[in-house]
Amino acid sequence: MNNKKLFLIDAYSIIYQSFYAYIKNPLFTSKGLNTSPIIYFTYFLINILNNEKPNYMSIIFDTSQETFRKKEYDKYKAHRKRTPEAIYIAIPYIKRILKTFKISFFYAKNGYEADDIIGTIAKKAEKKGYFIYIISLDKDFYQLITKNIKIYVPPFKRNPKKILGIEEIKNKFGIIHPKQIIDLWSMMGDPSDNIPGLPGVGEKNAKKFIKKYGSIENLFNSIHDLNGKIKKNIENNKYLGFLSKKLVTIVTHIPFFSFQEEKLYIKKPNWTSIKKIFLELEFNRLLKMAYQYYIYKIKE
Repeated sequence: MNNKKLFLIDAYSIIYQSFYAYIKNPLFTSKGLNTSPIIYFTYFLINILNNEKPNYMSIIFDTSQETFRKKEYDKYKAHRKRTPEAIYIAIPYIKRILKTFKISFFYAKNGYEADDIIGTIAKKAEKKGYFIYIISLDKDFYQLITKNIKIYVPPFKRNPKKILGIEEIKNKFGIIHPKQIIDLWSMMGDPSDNIPGLPGVGEKNAKKFIKKYGSIENLFNSIHDLNGKIKKNIENNKYLGFLSKKLVTIVTHIPFFSFQEEKLYIKKPNWTSIKKIFLELEFNRLLKMAYQYYIYKIKE
């Protein structure tokens, strides 16, 4: 069995889910600290550690720095609301918790996003024989799926975890290979990130074009096959189509990012530090779960 299992976690994807899970009934400590984003993220983390027992893991955070995508298209993610104050407050606590569990974390930088850091690590790790699980709710990661890279959708409320691989994505979107997700989003656009896509080409037409032509390049090369308004819309918006493709494509070869196996390895946690921060945050039930993992790790 391959014990080189690497879990890559899209930090803000899980933190935002944590925040909104409790938005109607936020959780506070006796001192008034809103721990909603912290407690769910911590529960999710310990649950992964106890149930999946990964040997390698890293958490990747986005930053507020301008990205190359924003420079290419100033409307990229422009409609996103300001980060809630509770999340700003939660981040330092989450990073403290990660340090006590001896789990590495990275920041996106130099114009790249967390997606690009994750994509780069995943592809480098795959070449070194790792089996990679990307944990995120962001569907852009579907494009990275291979035989050895899968998407791990964490359990939420009554929904069990899901593992998405090549067949799941092919069946869901009617494509030949997960890489075609890039072309699908390029044609139909993606409102969640303000990706424009091709005007007048919705999901139905995009899937039809992918099935027939395979890529957005082949669609433009076969423009003579089309007619009417949709032909005119596509023909007149070639720039938007290729811009969209550049925006949705996850970078998997960030030049400054080197793969360092030792940084991804999960070392034995610091129980004294875990206990201190958990008691500070009044995470009494989670402390028992954390101790279960600690006992497993010291016996490893």
